[in-house]
Amino acid sequence: MTVYSDDLVRIANHVVGSGTAVFAAYDAVVGSGMASRGIPQVCCGVLLVYTAGIFQDHLRRRDTRVVAYLSGSPDAPLSKISSSTGMNRDRVASSLQRLIADGLVVAETGPSALTRYYRLAS
Repeated sequence: MTVYSDDLVRIANHVVGSGTAVFAAYDAVVGSGMASRGIPQVCCGVLLVYTAGIFQDHLRRRDTRVVAYLSGSPDAPLSKISSSTGMNRDRVASSLQRLIADGLVVAETGPSALTRYYRLAS
């Protein structure tokens, strides 16, 4: 599965926010410089693995919604996929990029050079 930069920004924000909360809780309980840094590092490592798992599940669910729509409506433009699935255009575009890179979706140029239609690969 391919992960693009907009998805990495969202996961980084989640990790940084959660990591800050772990450090704050640790500092509140132990106090500055009172113990080794091993516990916060372990907590942040576990949190990173946990967040990555949640994030991958989120991407799979989002991609599944796009694939499900395309299975019933081949040759759909981005705007139609976005409105029918109720997802943001940028997120649908990110899912489509990932699905194209994985070989599950094919993009074709429409009547004008700016219009692209998407369908499932054969």
